[in-house]
Amino acid sequence: MARRGGRRKQKDPYVCPSCGARAGVVEKTWSLVSPLPDKYGRITVTIMAVLNCSECGYSWKAPIQKMKTGGEEPSKSEEPAKRQGQVIELDLDDILSED
Repeated sequence: MARRGGRRKQKDPYVCPSCGARAGVVEKTWSLVSPLPDKYGRITVTIMAVLNCSECGYSWKAPIQKMKTGGEEPSKSEEPAKRQGQVIELDLDDILSED
């Protein structure tokens, strides 16, 4: 599945997208913090890196790790509670007879 810019999602961040060699050397790392929590209240922290191929010299950016912090861990057996709403029943004959 093609992504924006014609790139495909790469499975292993250490594989060079130019030559295909598994020779990624980490030059720099930084973290990105998601501004919005997920439905369990957890924040996603993504560790990004600039990698450099020792075979061809190509440099690229890739996420090397993702972590969820805070909030409650979801349990496997527990499903989110469904919202209960008020049921309103209308009869079309009553609506049409009011005119």
